[in-house]
Amino acid sequence: MNVSSAPYDEMRTRFDQLQTSSGEDATRSSEQIGVAAARADLTLSALIAMWLQQGSETVDNHANLMAASIDAYQREIGPTAGQGTESRDGVLSSPLERLSALHRISQSATASLDLDSMLMTVARVVRETLGCDACSVFLFDPSSDTLVLRASIGLNPGAVGRITLPLGAGITGEAALRREVVPVVDAVSHPSYVDYPLLGNQPYRSHVSAPMALRSPDRLIGVINLMTIEQRTFDSEEVAFIETAAGEIAVAIENALLYSETDAELHNRISQLSTLRQMSRLIASTLDLPQVLELVSRQAAELTRGLAVEIYKAHPDDEHPPELLSHYGAGDDVLTDRVRHQVRGMVDEVVGALGTVERSIQVSPGQRVEVMALPMLTGRRAVGAICVYSEKHLGDDPEFHGMLHAFSDSAAIAIENAELYDEARRGWQRTSALLQEMHHRVRNNLQTVAALLSMQARHASSSEATVPLYEAVGRIRSIAAIHDVLSSGSISETTVGVIAKHVTDEASITTLPPDTRISFDVDADDVWVSSREATVLALLINEFVSNAFAHGFSDRSEGRIEINARVSDDVSVVEVKDDGAGVPDGFDPGETSGLGLQIARTLTESDLDGSLSITRRPEGGTAVRVTFRSRRLPEDTIT
Repeated sequence: MNVSSAPYDEMRTRFDQLQTSSGEDATRSSEQIGVAAARADLTLSALIAMWLQQGSETVDNHANLMAASIDAYQREIGPTAGQGTESRDGVLSSPLERLSALHRISQSATASLDLDSMLMTVARVVRETLGCDACSVFLFDPSSDTLVLRASIGLNPGAVGRITLPLGAGITGEAALRREVVPVVDAVSHPSYVDYPLLGNQPYRSHVSAPMALRSPDRLIGVINLMTIEQRTFDSEEVAFIETAAGEIAVAIENALLYSETDAELHNRISQLSTLRQMSRLIASTLDLPQVLELVSRQAAELTRGLAVEIYKAHPDDEHPPELLSHYGAGDDVLTDRVRHQVRGMVDEVVGALGTVERSIQVSPGQRVEVMALPMLTGRRAVGAICVYSEKHLGDDPEFHGMLHAFSDSAAIAIENAELYDEARRGWQRTSALLQEMHHRVRNNLQTVAALLSMQARHASSSEATVPLYEAVGRIRSIAAIHDVLSSGSISETTVGVIAKHVTDEASITTLPPDTRISFDVDADDVWVSSREATVLALLINEFVSNAFAHGFSDRSEGRIEINARVSDDVSVVEVKDDGAGVPDGFDPGETSGLGLQIARTLTESDLDGSLSITRRPEGGTAVRVTFRSRRLPEDTIT
């Protein structure tokens, strides 16, 4: 394209002047930009692109000034030039028609500073301009990260202010989260589609969601939705136009929001936010369900200044009425059985519609109570409802309703977390009881086997048969002792100290020679091991103590055995020391042929994935050390 430099320079100068111009001066500069574009042989599309690059945030009255520039361009080059070839039939089939449509939308957005009136006007004009069947506007509430329905044309008007969406929920939430237009030809088949019965979006097939955002600073204002009953594909020009229109509307909404924020409203808003933050901190501080319910009820009453608050849980089936979980505030003189019966019906309605239900209920002749039931939503389902009782209507302020929805959704998550925790705790208790019973039965069976072996040892004809049998009895009773510990205490872990004390008690009864006095010093209560490690360590400690009895104190009537344990960098060390005869210098447990040491080495290396060392103590006696990396359960296991 050949662009004359002088007109082009004039266009840039005029654009710069727009930053500081207003009124007639700005209109005059805009018209001169159009004339200069025509003289520079620019196409109308190129002129529109230059205007869009300026951005509505940097140029006041952007759409009207752009329209004035286009009119001047048309007058300069003739009534038909620059329109291009129509790509299809429709209201947006040419650049001028798109510009005219954008101008209408911009005018509707700036016609009033009353937010609700302006949003309804915008929804109607956008729907008519783009030839759609329905249009809705959701505004973003940054305090709760939710989108609140504020205007709708072609949908249920009663849903305004009563539908809230978290970011990412539904096609609308997806557009807000991604910050880009999401056109969907078949909405029902889209993975993010959510059916809201209260909204009445079931008849519509095609859906376009466009985020309304400010570029400077980068901030989400809301989402505008367009829907059609017949299936429709929105082409790239329509999508680009919708994106541009959404940007224009975002600026107008921001101005209306700023205008509506009076000092009184700000103070009230701050108070509500403070209550919401306090509630969030409180319910996050506990997983005890009764405490969570009490906190939510009390904070909801404070937030709404209501007479009473009740929390109901909905049942998945329709055979059972909603269950009252918590109550705070007024007593049975106000909340009679008849009132609660009607409220339960409201809860059923809330759960089915996923939206707020408000009703005035007669308590007694001349006395009525206003009830608002808000759904507690987690994901795409309602787990129940928060019911607020008040002497007066709670108001129609959409922001306040949005605050209540954010509160109820937070409460739903807190209650669901507490219920999941409670269910997990009960499940763990059931599992613990079963495992303790299992350990108890294993202990009994092992005791029976040990008794049979003891009986056989007493009837053995020679010491060659008696000694191995009593050694087997000692090992079995060591394992039985650990199962006894696990059946009466923690099913998952215990300390080395507990293991050592039980094993030494059994060994003293089973294998300690008569007329021999051995004192035990156990210092291992701070080292925890898993149930599997406990069984292996019981066998190992039994072997080491039995060896000390048989070899270290074979010619003595008394002695001392120390058992200690420590943990360093997740490595556990268990030591068994005696003051007996001691092993020979250079003793290697890997070369011994004794069955007991072979068992000890196999258990250490195969079951604990550790190492075993046996050395002679300088002061006399033997030191046995088992080193392994502990695999015990975390200390915060549910109990």
